[in-house]
Amino acid sequence: MSSAPSAPTATVPVVSAWSSKINWTQAVAAFAMILTLLSGGKVGMDADQQAAAVVTIGVGCNIATWIMKTFFTARVHPTSLPKGS
Repeated sequence: MSSAPSAPTATVPVVSAWSSKINWTQAVAAFAMILTLLSGGKVGMDADQQAAAVVTIGVGCNIATWIMKTFFTARVHPTSLPKGS
């Protein structure tokens, strides 16, 4: 029995999670959703409009995260590495 071929490896810079554009995108989206829920009634939004805004922010954030992770990520963060590396 032959062993499975090893996966190709790449050398990439390891950076702090604080510099992650994906982490910042998620944080901004969470803040925007909370702000929408807390202030929507004060700016004339009804409950349905608030819910639609929160869903739109969430979906937009997920799409932005997918695009950034797929096409614009050239580094990894320490938590992405296998244990023992």
